[in-house]
Amino acid sequence: MKHKILRIFILLLALPIKILKPLRNTLKRIFFQVWAEGQLSGINPTVQFDGLVELKGKKIKFGNYARIGYSVQIETNENGSVEIEEEVRINRGTTIVSYTNIKIGAYTMIGEFVSIRDANHGIAPNEFIKKQPHDTKAISIGKDCWIGRGACILPGVTIGDGAVIGANSVVTKSIPNGAIAVGSPAKVIKNR
Repeated sequence: MKHKILRIFILLLALPIKILKPLRNTLKRIFFQVWAEGQLSGINPTVQFDGLVELKGKKIKFGNYARIGYSVQIETNENGSVEIEEEVRINRGTTIVSYTNIKIGAYTMIGEFVSIRDANHGIAPNEFIKKQPHDTKAISIGKDCWIGRGACILPGVTIGDGAVIGANSVVTKSIPNGAIAVGSPAKVIKNR
């Protein structure tokens, strides 16, 4: 008898969890849509957000079935834009900042805590760095790429289709299609 009562009690406790989990996901999506209203031209209903995401600027486009991890920051400034194509996966803690244009090709995977920035501060002498204009150059990441955890992609870089960037690498120059590049600065070590 005690076991039946305990079993019923456990089932009653589990019922709200079964109801709340789908509700939680729906509420996260509604919260995100309301929060991002005015930030984006529209959020594709197939895009998945794994938690709170910080978006700043208006020119941010998500392709079908893109998945954005918790604590990802995507920011566009002045004339900047970010285009994330279909089925791109961006993992937690990644920062993407654009003053000109950043494009991420379909089926690309981006590891945790990656930094992708298409601008640097000016560093001319005899003037405060903070007061100098940004030096901007577009970034293009091809289709089916894998960017390892903690990598840094700098302005003006093109990463070719199918390329792999090793964890903690600093990409200062373009990487060809199908290449595997590692290090700081990143150098091609072989092809896939």
